[in-house]
Amino acid sequence: MENAFVAIDDPDHSGDMLREAAAYAAGTDADLVLYLPLTPEQFEESQTALDEIGRVENKDYADEDAQAVAKQFVDDIVREPFADFDIEYTVLTDVTEEMEASRVIELTEEHGCDHVYTTGRRRSPTGKAMFGDTTQQLILNFSGFVTVRTN
Repeated sequence: MENAFVAIDDPDHSGDMLREAAAYAAGTDADLVLYLPLTPEQFEESQTALDEIGRVENKDYADEDAQAVAKQFVDDIVREPFADFDIEYTVLTDVTEEMEASRVIELTEEHGCDHVYTTGRRRSPTGKAMFGDTTQQLILNFSGFVTVRTN
């Protein structure tokens, strides 16, 4: 076991999934790779906020990029779920409208992950068949283990 990958699609409902991934990582001595895609709107809002903070602190945050913004978000998101665990994690991001299974699989391969944690939404079988589902695509196409926590 090298790394476990956590795809954070819904930060507000990811606490239990993050706690499970942290327990797994602590028990197997694995590092976690946390992936939080940012929408263009989230990224722009964060950039604006950083610019305002920079003006107040007389500091230039112009070099802040999506990776730094995602790291700030993730550090806040994992604070409580990871509180009882001593684990290492890396944060990855993309600026995109939605999480794509193909991108998650690509990143898992790049980072040597053999386990993916993600959240799923309760949908009818017809809804999944008609509209597709990132979680379903991960289950069908990822070569390792996939743990899904439903909201």
